[in-house]
Amino acid sequence: MLLVNVPGPRSFQKLKIVDGVTHATFRSAWRALNLLESDQQWDISINDACNTAHPNQIRALFEIILTSCFPSPPTELWERYRSHMAEDILHRVRLENGNMVMEFREGIYNETLINIEDKCLTIANKVLIQLGMAASTRTEIGSFDVDLHREQSSPTSVISSFMSIQTFLN
Repeated sequence: MLLVNVPGPRSFQKLKIVDGVTHATFRSAWRALNLLESDQQWDISINDACNTAHPNQIRALFEIILTSCFPSPPTELWERYRSHMAEDILHRVRLENGNMVMEFREGIYNETLINIEDKCLTIANKVLIQLGMAASTRTEIGSFDVDLHREQSSPTSVISSFMSIQTFLN
């Protein structure tokens, strides 16, 4: 895109210079030249969902935007709407601890990120880092196992037929 719109570049580094400012990435240079559309539509979509949708639905929308639309940078959307996406988790933790005045904390946001990452793995087979987000912190207990998830979500008839074929071949 820059090769067509920047006159006479002599190197790839020169392509990143816009109005005398050297940009760190080609994407930021594209943005400075107004060659990319704004990500405002994703912000508007999530904001609208926050007014009417359940936190699980807001997370699902964010996961679809993250895996299919590649917003830049996605961390801004996360920071802006993370409390809306984590409300149900906060409510559950409040009930579990018997503390109905508990506020959001990093552990709740981390659990929300883990849920989002699990869905992104299912949708696009990508972890959050591959999608431009910060990684969630996982412990051994409760970590997402892609193979186990696939096995558990497969119909039992498919698993049974696979096992019978494998038994027959042995």
